[in-house]
Amino acid sequence: MTATAASLFLLAAAISAWFIAPAARPAVRVYLRFAAVLFAALAASAPMSSAVQASTALLVLPVALAVLALAALAALARPVSPLVAALLLAATCSAAFGAAFLGLRALALAPCLLAAAAIGVLAARSLPFARLSAVQGSVSAACFLATVAAAASDAASIAVPLFAAAGLLGLCLALARSDAGVEERSRHDPRGVAIERGRPL
Repeated sequence: MTATAASLFLLAAAISAWFIAPAARPAVRVYLRFAAVLFAALAASAPMSSAVQASTALLVLPVALAVLALAALAALARPVSPLVAALLLAATCSAAFGAAFLGLRALALAPCLLAAAAIGVLAARSLPFARLSAVQGSVSAACFLATVAAAASDAASIAVPLFAAAGLLGLCLALARSDAGVEERSRHDPRGVAIERGRPL
């Protein structure tokens, strides 16, 4: 598979994610569509040089995965406040820009690893209440970890858009189905009702 074909696959995944997002709750939908736009930007860098592709990957991946981690948190646990989300994304953007301009991949890939791990943990915790979503979320987290591994060796590798596309689609499908798991958890644990309604425990 050529780099162009891999990028077209990622673009198709980003477009699909945009249309899947409305099935999720509003707090999750915004994050998913934001991530879809970021991954579309990564796909659009395919016709450019390898250096541009690598810089774009270092800029996009940390922010996109941080956004998806926030989406998973909002869908599978409890949404964070806008202030906390803004601070987290600002820190991630700073790391991404620093990595792109200084050529320090580790500065961008460290937030990616943390975000992918967070997605995996949140998905695993939802297993008793939403098995399909948990499996899809866990597989997506594994795909994102593979994306980070590929970017660590060569940020312009065709493996980056392929794994990113699989992770994005899988997580979107998982979070679109997450409402059923939240309702099931609310029936078994009264705390779930308070969390879902945003009331303190």
